[in-house]
Amino acid sequence: MRGLLFGVLWFSAFGGSLLAQRATWRIPAAGAVEYQRKGSARASAVCSSKQAAKRAVLDSSVPARYLHQLPPAPFLCQGELRADQRALHRSPGMVADLRDVLRALAFDLSGQSVSGRFARLLPFGDVTIRGSWSSLGDFGAQTLKATFAAKAPSRQRGEPAELCKRLAVFCQRATSGTVVMSRTIDSAQGLVRGYRGEFDLVVDEGKRKFRRVHIVEIWRFVAVRDNQDFDFRRRVAAAIRGGTGWVRAAIAADESFLVDRRGDRNYGSGRLALGLLTLLHGHVSASDEVVVSGFGSLRKRRLDDAYSLATSLLAMSAWHRRAALAERDHKVAAKWLTRLLTCIDTRTEPRELLRFNYSRGARFDTSLQQYGLLGLRAAQEIGLDVPPHAFAAAARHLLAVQGVAAANLDLRLTDHLQVREVLGTKDVPKSHRHRAKVRGFAYQERDDPAFGSMTSAGVSGLLLARAGLLAQGGARAADRALRKRIDRAVVDGFAWLAQNFSVRINPGFAERADNHWSYWLYCLERCCELHGVARLQGRDWYYEGGLQLLAAQNPNGSFRCGHSSTRQLDSTCFAILFLAKASAPVPITGR
Repeated sequence: MRGLLFGVLWFSAFGGSLLAQRATWRIPAAGAVEYQRKGSARASAVCSSKQAAKRAVLDSSVPARYLHQLPPAPFLCQGELRADQRALHRSPGMVADLRDVLRALAFDLSGQSVSGRFARLLPFGDVTIRGSWSSLGDFGAQTLKATFAAKAPSRQRGEPAELCKRLAVFCQRATSGTVVMSRTIDSAQGLVRGYRGEFDLVVDEGKRKFRRVHIVEIWRFVAVRDNQDFDFRRRVAAAIRGGTGWVRAAIAADESFLVDRRGDRNYGSGRLALGLLTLLHGHVSASDEVVVSGFGSLRKRRLDDAYSLATSLLAMSAWHRRAALAERDHKVAAKWLTRLLTCIDTRTEPRELLRFNYSRGARFDTSLQQYGLLGLRAAQEIGLDVPPHAFAAAARHLLAVQGVAAANLDLRLTDHLQVREVLGTKDVPKSHRHRAKVRGFAYQERDDPAFGSMTSAGVSGLLLARAGLLAQGGARAADRALRKRIDRAVVDGFAWLAQNFSVRINPGFAERADNHWSYWLYCLERCCELHGVARLQGRDWYYEGGLQLLAAQNPNGSFRCGHSSTRQLDSTCFAILFLAKASAPVPITGR
């Protein structure tokens, strides 16, 4: 499984320069350095030879598949650094695309000679950069000239050959070129004040097709930020206001993407429910005319798929916390719950193994399992009777599909009380420590590659199932034994998230790295808040994720999508739900 992980960063630095001896990042604990970012990316038309491509005019856009839709957020978080605070650490997913390679090079203060390998940087494969920084000049100026080479991903030790071949399908045949960088190091303050990085590459696209790609990144220092300081909280509050304003306007305008279309299940209704849920968690009043009108429309719609039913139950539960539900709403919610319990995998006995599907049929997936359990838990909070077998049977499915242990990890989970105990001091918060096995969740089967959104979905599903069991009593010996299994699986799931942590991409299998990014952050918020986790392996997941989202907000309040497959309404709702910490903690045991 280790071979499947995305973006492994492996820098080797040599030489005994003054820089290598003294330069170290000095960032407040769990804080960040903020930059102003400018960037450009241009490409040539396709050429018939490599030599022609080298001289080609840059008059076209870079193919969309070459760069992630979201540029790197202009921050360096203290948690991203190695223990020696001299370079980005080797966590999978730390380097997401070519622009992130420039960031990693510029922020590496460990030496003059650079021999950097970035494994599985799709769609280029395994990238190797070799060169040397110049001696430190006046005012900390330094330049780098290096070569760039990329080839198809190599097979990792212990990895099935077919998995490496699966990744190779997404990669270009070969890429080569040059890297030129300049940076200014402030050794006294312990930071890089700015850099300019440039790639000039030729990509072999196969069948005698070559294309020149030119990328420039310019970062300028803005400020050093303390963890969750006033500026961060102010920006978050403004982002939530702007985002909810955009969502409210979209619902009021009755946009076409809120309409159910043939062949698209009830996704329009699901988006309406997601928007209403977002408005309520974004501090819009339950009596707001758009909220009232939206629920009026939602009541009248026929919902048949698990996503829309579960999200509608979540929205109704959120409304219930702010206003008493009328009898008609209880009846509507009861109808939604009944339909949700028919959206299952028909290949199993649901009283023993409850597996959620879009609708009744022979399939399941981890995302739907999370939503199914969200719907059950929301119905329970409204006051509806959930079948006594449902939470246990749904939990047994998640336990059955959690991945096989890839490694062991000394896991540290810090709760909110432990963080509050050291506020105003320089002390490091205490943590709950666990000897855990690293076990993630895939989209479906346990032998498939695990990745971030599905692992957090699996963990939150288990937490919701456990809370549902406790609310139903859960006094039987069988229930107590099941809760112990859930506790163990939750810890192991958090171990996977800790080992693969990145808020810059959807971490895990490289094929999924730029898919469902905002959904991944929403799932991360959910599992951490449900379990009361403030810091994961010492990293403030909310602060780091919040910085990424703040950089992704548009002037009109909406949030940019991480991938073309995600609608802007969805990404905006997921972003607001993350920033507003929409998930309330659930009862926990055995921590």
